[in-house]
Amino acid sequence: HQHLRYNPLKDSWVLVSAHRMKRPWAGQVEKPPEEHIPRYDPRNPLCPGNTRANGKVNPSYDSTFVFENDFPALQPDAPDPGSDQHPLFQSKAARGVCKVMCFHPWSDVTLPLMKKQEVVKVIDKWAELLEELGATYPWVQIFENKGAMMGCSNPHPHCQVGRSPERLLPKAQS
Repeated sequence: HQHLRYNPLKDSWVLVSAHRMKRPWAGQVEKPPEEHIPRYDPRNPLCPGNTRANGKVNPSYDSTFVFENDFPALQPDAPDPGSDQHPLFQSKAARGVCKVMCFHPWSDVTLPLMKKQEVVKVIDKWAELLEELGATYPWVQIFENKGAMMGCSNPHPHCQVGRSPERLLPKAQS
């Protein structure tokens, strides 16, 4: 049944009407994901031994593999936009570093399909990255975009690791 759910981050109530999922649907329906993803694709820049967009060649990795993102959302040397700005539109440099972590050398697996010991290696690498990067940066975020609808540009099992001197998500309102 419909109900109100409390959002402690905004100190507000949100209407949840889960029963509406039973209504007939004639809206947008996304295509199902690609049926067959090859285990190895010589054109996929995240596969072992393949060349990425920047010309670097991946090692023939057999577990996790971490590298600096070729198209990072944050860069350590981002220019400062300057102080001559309109009071309604202000900006400042967003600096940081971004990495990519491949979970597995095969393109046709996802985290839930990996063996337990392979998933443990992924989690261990996450902990290692958090410890390493957290020593320098106060804000480290690990996230996975999965599927084209969510902005993932490659089906190979991987995640992003972003770090910045400041938190880049909205803070909870008091």
